[in-house]
Amino acid sequence: MDLSYFVGKKIATQSGKSFTRLIIRLAVAAVGISLAVMILAVGVVRGFQNTVRDKVIGFDGHIQVRNLDLNQSSELKLIDIDQPFLEEARKHPQIESVAPFCMKAGIINTSQEIEGMVFKGVSSNYDWSFLESNLISGRLPALSDSQDTYEVILSKSVVDRLDLDTGQRIEVYFIHNAKVRRRRLNLVGIFNTGLGEFDKTVAFTDIRVVQRIYTPDYNVASGFEVTLVDLERMEDMTDWLDGIVGISLRAESVEDRHDVIFKWLKIVDSNAVIIIVLMTVVAVVNLITAFLILIVDRTQMIGVLKALGARNGQVVKVFLYKGVSMVLPGLIIGNLVGLGLAFIQLKTGLITLPEETYYMSTVPLDISWDLVIALNVGTLVITMLMLLIPAVMVRFITPVKAIRFQ
Repeated sequence: MDLSYFVGKKIATQSGKSFTRLIIRLAVAAVGISLAVMILAVGVVRGFQNTVRDKVIGFDGHIQVRNLDLNQSSELKLIDIDQPFLEEARKHPQIESVAPFCMKAGIINTSQEIEGMVFKGVSSNYDWSFLESNLISGRLPALSDSQDTYEVILSKSVVDRLDLDTGQRIEVYFIHNAKVRRRRLNLVGIFNTGLGEFDKTVAFTDIRVVQRIYTPDYNVASGFEVTLVDLERMEDMTDWLDGIVGISLRAESVEDRHDVIFKWLKIVDSNAVIIIVLMTVVAVVNLITAFLILIVDRTQMIGVLKALGARNGQVVKVFLYKGVSMVLPGLIIGNLVGLGLAFIQLKTGLITLPEETYYMSTVPLDISWDLVIALNVGTLVITMLMLLIPAVMVRFITPVKAIRFQ
């Protein structure tokens, strides 16, 4: 049996002095707490980023193809709904769907209040999955390609402010070419996404209803929403679409349209990095402290081993084995605590947030096995590398002085 392993195993299982035992236990606890905090911090950051990103995408799609102008308002310059690029785009394996939309600002008029909204008209092949998952009352509009559907869904914040409920008919006034056009829409559903500014300003209805505000025909749209198969290809697909839509149109990704939000989400990454660095420092400092105390506690043993002919490298390995016996229990504790708390939060939503500030009502978490493995391996490698520093100190301990050491 290897001498270093044999001795390292012995001192790993022996208690030693009470003070040394306490310090070692504190070091193990520090590793565990640090890993747990890292898992939760990265999980919360990823969960927050993914939740906000998915909500913004739910309102605007992955990529929009619109008229090439400098208009930044909600009422985009209309384009022909029959575009030559559509056939090629829909055949691309990375494109899941291409759906037209038409937008028009209007005013909801009730007996008590009025409210300005942007009415987003969508077609029958629109992807309702996002709004369906956030629907809290009623149903989605039943759209048709052959007849106008005078149905609308509004957010909870709007219906609460206007004192409305599903089943009611609302009057909406649109202004186009200096003329007021009135439409009576049936409120069939109420949604709540948590994105305050979007919820307050956007209503969803039939594209045919909005098109008829502009023209008696159904041959115009504000643009096209493109849904991708793989979000990681968004930038490449935006460039590809921009190349085939022609000189009068442009393709723009959701990240470009809402660059402030997505830049903010990228900044959030720095918070996770800072937490990881701080927690790693905490774990390393505690381990090094415990290691130095352990070396002092075992100074006589070091002298005896060297007097019996043990090489410096063998003695260093003895303490590295002891270091492993300190780090591994800490990793186990950290995984149990971190993943346990994450599981409780996911199942119960125990920790809540003010939705109007954070765009969500509970703390989100997105923890994957590759994340957990990476944090565990990274913590193990860094701590063991840092433990080499105090371990090398045993090379300078002489047998005579060590055996006499009290």
